[in-house]
Amino acid sequence: MSNHGNFSARVPGTDQLIFTGSPSLANVTPESLCVVDLDGKLIEGEISPTSLEIISMHIIVYRHSPKIGAVVHTHAPFISAYALAGVELECSYEAMVRAGMTETIPLAAYAPRGSDESVTNIAGVLPHTTTPLGAVILGNHGLLAFGADALQAAHANNVVEESAQIATYASLLGGAKPIPAHMRTAAVARRDAFAALGSQRT
Repeated sequence: MSNHGNFSARVPGTDQLIFTGSPSLANVTPESLCVVDLDGKLIEGEISPTSLEIISMHIIVYRHSPKIGAVVHTHAPFISAYALAGVELECSYEAMVRAGMTETIPLAAYAPRGSDESVTNIAGVLPHTTTPLGAVILGNHGLLAFGADALQAAHANNVVEESAQIATYASLLGGAKPIPAHMRTAAVARRDAFAALGSQRT
């Protein structure tokens, strides 16, 4: 794993983002963070050319929904294999449903990273759901995952990568079978019903 990637989080109540200013997720420190606005202008800190090149891919996600509070970009190997193959990730693993990602993870067609065309391609496939948790596969590149906060964005990335790994293994057995739409709805309803009960004690 190269640990190449970047992470951003919306500063609550502002149009500014905290962003990892270096192109690696390894050894992130407070000093390696910077602040940018939703036009990509550097407000505070330092940002490398490699990170500056890709910030617009984060910004388009925030512009898509005010509910999105964090975005992570990774080159996780199994979902990146989907990106290189130009294949969307269908909802065939219950962990996706439990996480609220009940639709196919869409694929944005390739264009040079951070270019206007790449941003347009991402905008064209961003999911329109009631939950801020989601992801977009970046053709020939990697993954953008997002959520209401940093933990949710990281969780979305992990769920998508695990789902891609298991679906890849399932391809050796004839391919993963998508969960029927009505069963996805039922699974979410069951999750919510048990969550509403709270913890049980004897």
